[in-house]
Amino acid sequence: MKINQCFLCMAILIASSAFAATPQVKNVRAMQQYPWGQVFISYEVEGDVAANSESLLLVTAKDKTSGKIYGEVWSTDSYLTGDTGIATGSHRVVWDVAAQGLTINSASVVFSVAYYYPYMVVDLSSGANSSSYPVSGLYVVPNGGWTDVYKTTKLVLRLVPAGTYKMQNSTNVKLTKPFYCGVFEVTQKQYSLVMGSNPSGFKGDALPVEQVSYNAIRGSSNGAKWPASSAVDASSFMGKLWARTGLDFDLPTEAQWEYACRAGTTTTYYWGNSMNSNYAWHSGNSSSTTHKVGTKTPNAWGLYDMSGNVWEWCLDWYGTLAYGTDPGGSSSGSLRVVRGGSWYFDANRSTSSDRYYFNPSYGNINYGFRLVRTLPEE
Repeated sequence: MKINQCFLCMAILIASSAFAATPQVKNVRAMQQYPWGQVFISYEVEGDVAANSESLLLVTAKDKTSGKIYGEVWSTDSYLTGDTGIATGSHRVVWDVAAQGLTINSASVVFSVAYYYPYMVVDLSSGANSSSYPVSGLYVVPNGGWTDVYKTTKLVLRLVPAGTYKMQNSTNVKLTKPFYCGVFEVTQKQYSLVMGSNPSGFKGDALPVEQVSYNAIRGSSNGAKWPASSAVDASSFMGKLWARTGLDFDLPTEAQWEYACRAGTTTTYYWGNSMNSNYAWHSGNSSSTTHKVGTKTPNAWGLYDMSGNVWEWCLDWYGTLAYGTDPGGSSSGSLRVVRGGSWYFDANRSTSSDRYYFNPSYGNINYGFRLVRTLPEE
């Protein structure tokens, strides 16, 4: 039998980092041999790599016409071998797509190569009068874990890969872009370092900020126009954070929130099908108050308090649950979605799929928020 070598067309994007200075990835080329088992990828790295030496390689296969994501692989996965480092010069890696259970045999596929830190850290310590907040990256959780510094004067977010999850009714939701998601709910100290004030009813630096409205977070003018516009008001929490970091942080969409909460699980809660109070603060164990973030067991992606403590604002209007690809929710409404349950509500309101709502103009001791930053198209 004659075996032919087949080549996929590979004119690829110049990749950039999610934040800070980054080396450039250039001249990406890929080919795949019949019977479509492995993809051989070469590329070059240029620029200052020293500050990014611990970032991870991400390779993504995407249909250049439809935008369909065929799959992605990280340098920490066994399916990607070869020179996955970030040193300046030429690199060659092999992606075993067959072993990963993927089929990629279209001439419309392009492969993008980029380096990202698994964790993003924003240093807020210079306070509300600062003109800028330094942004840096981490490769692993620090020795000793996430200390109170990361719950008070620094914000830490974890990179969540693009992917698909099933809603409770088995409908698929697909997210095509990776995004950074807050490891913790935003705390009172973090909020006050950005805004200069703390609206919370329960007081404590490492307690989640509450009594903060959707409009205070995004703004009541431009910030109230989602999903028609992703803009925020300059005077809002997000507006100030954008201005001081140069990065477009935001609330998660409802789909992003549930995807991050589930962390690959399909059960009622992200730990199983029945409440386990090791994971969540709810009315049965909270003693009628919020609690310091990060004191319960996190989900599989290392995100804390996705269930309980405070409900978390999402971008979407409350309406029919959105599904499909990168859903943005209803086009209009009067109430905004909150997710995750709280210290005041029963444990059954802390499931991965439960939804609630609130007037975006009002704050309440049950409602707080978590940051995300969706990565831009390369």
